[in-house]
Amino acid sequence: MFIPNLQNHDANDLEAPNDSEVATRLRSILSGFSIEITTREASKIDDFRHYLEEGTEVYIVSTPSTQPEEVVALAKRLRDEDMVPVPHIAARAIASEDKLNRWLENLNRQAEIRAALVIAGGNYDQPLGPYSSSMSLVNSGILERHGIGDLRFAGHPEGHPAVGNADLMNALLEKQQYGERRQLPVSLVTQFFFDFAPVAEWAQQLSRSGICLPVKVGLHGVSTLSGLIKQARFCGVGASIETLAKHPAKMLRLAAVATPDNLVLSLVKHSMSTEQTYFSGCHLFSLGNFEKTARWASALAGGNFELDSKGNIKLNAGL
Repeated sequence: MFIPNLQNHDANDLEAPNDSEVATRLRSILSGFSIEITTREASKIDDFRHYLEEGTEVYIVSTPSTQPEEVVALAKRLRDEDMVPVPHIAARAIASEDKLNRWLENLNRQAEIRAALVIAGGNYDQPLGPYSSSMSLVNSGILERHGIGDLRFAGHPEGHPAVGNADLMNALLEKQQYGERRQLPVSLVTQFFFDFAPVAEWAQQLSRSGICLPVKVGLHGVSTLSGLIKQARFCGVGASIETLAKHPAKMLRLAAVATPDNLVLSLVKHSMSTEQTYFSGCHLFSLGNFEKTARWASALAGGNFELDSKGNIKLNAGL
């Protein structure tokens, strides 16, 4: 799969297609978006159907304080409200195979879980039980035995603080090969970011490394500047913060408009500049502002927006 060598990746730098083409691609790339939420924030949502279309994938974030039964309860609720629950499963946070078995049995019985985001669990320096990495968990076969055959993994366009780039690419190759060997769907969900250039370069690295997995591009949700920076530091989005610090003008634009408009426009124009792309859609990190983030994504997916004379996104209704 060929990814061209784009010299500039900012939305304002790329040669702009006409507005109608951009608007159509915006709708397309946001259709089928996924979004994530913590169990704590979910308790404040009256009904997910008020914010999301039926069949939307909702990822359930597992923090160190999240209890397994809370994930099961939220997954069941999401099914009951016509959503598709996708739990995070952090390998290093699993204390024992027996506990994992019981948890997966409950998830399958009450919520028919078929897909999961499998992560190592960076909040744990040492594993609490038998699984030290996402692939040690996957290779055990326990997920497949409980009906989870759609495997999602994290993508790190800006690198990882504890893992070198070559090792990251080798790990992605291992995951791709596992899916090929087992004939299972495997895909990536990236961390969110503030600058699209490293994401475009990462796509080229994937191509050079022989990795052709579908990628959902992570976008930050609607938030204040201080909220975004706080969450970015917590999530390890360090390179983007450094980039912003070196470019005050970009920082000011982010402060004025805390929606990922410019980033998704960069993604759209990147996808329009190449015949084939790894980017299959978008994943929204709600960052404590689920309602507004869901409304923003739903508005774009539903075509409830316009592009102004400068090509900026203008929603037809407020958030």
